[in-house]
Amino acid sequence: MNVMNPVFINLQALVVSAKARAATGLYDGTKETFDYLLACRSFFVPAGAKVIFTRDQGHHSCGWWKNPDYERCFHLSLSFDEGYLARRAESLAKAFFGDDTRLLWIESPQTPQGKALEVWHYRLFCDPAWKGIKPTGEVYSRRMPKGWMSFSEKHGRRKGSRS
Repeated sequence: MNVMNPVFINLQALVVSAKARAATGLYDGTKETFDYLLACRSFFVPAGAKVIFTRDQGHHSCGWWKNPDYERCFHLSLSFDEGYLARRAESLAKAFFGDDTRLLWIESPQTPQGKALEVWHYRLFCDPAWKGIKPTGEVYSRRMPKGWMSFSEKHGRRKGSRS
């Protein structure tokens, strides 16, 4: 399927469009929902950012994550033409999540392709009504999964970060 990815120069227009597209379906990581994922891609010119914003569901029910609080999330994936740029990522995350940025979990690139493109993942876990929550307990165990951090852990640091 050849999906046209919208290009934006206005941040508010990007957020409104991306949220509307995300509301049209759910992504569960299967090939059956891959077209939905493709339809949720955008490009934001001022930041040189490739953006994917989806509603993900099934993390717990499929057996991937042990804790049921992690069943569903809004998922913002970001990569930049110039490599990962923390301040630009922070601005985009705040535009998408507003006051809920304090609840975000951030995952560094994990796959070879994700590492090559420097794709970072911002997740807002949600209750069944898609309201942001702070999950109780950990995803897999009492230890923080490798590469995961809170929004404030990632964006609270400024020294030496790239914008």
